[in-house]
Amino acid sequence: MANTADSIVTFFCLDPAVLTAVREQVRPAVPSSPTNDLSLEAAVPTGLELDAWDRDRALAAWGTSLPEVDSELVEDLPDRLVYRVATAYSGPERVWATLSRQHPGLVVHSVSTDGSEFASHGYHVGGRAIGYEEVEPDLPEDDGDEEVHHPQEWLFSEQVARDLLAQAGDGPG
Repeated sequence: MANTADSIVTFFCLDPAVLTAVREQVRPAVPSSPTNDLSLEAAVPTGLELDAWDRDRALAAWGTSLPEVDSELVEDLPDRLVYRVATAYSGPERVWATLSRQHPGLVVHSVSTDGSEFASHGYHVGGRAIGYEEVEPDLPEDDGDEEVHHPQEWLFSEQVARDLLAQAGDGPG
């Protein structure tokens, strides 16, 4: 079993102030590297210290048992922020659900995989997972580029995000 899950997460909102609040909420207090742009502990605090770690408590709060291994803001647009986040074993889906609940008008889309054991994708709106599924990946033979290619329908769709906002009463119809 691979022990690192790589996720691409998109925070979409029509209100730039919400995206600014999300960016500030997830920003690590002390980045462990120049590109560490998202901290699970900053996003959803557990109060855990690294020398007294409780994997069960972290799993309950975040959906993954350890802090992020790496994170990077890869796209910053007026209506969305896109991060690449590496975590232990699984994607931090509970963090995305929590953030979508805390910030009305926010849609969170994530695609995660460990490259061999699981792949997942879905949206979070108002703290609820919508269209979320986790599957055993049907990965193509290794072509040497080590990049995982997800099905087209798993990619972020602005139209789906806008429709979810309208259904939730958080956006234009």
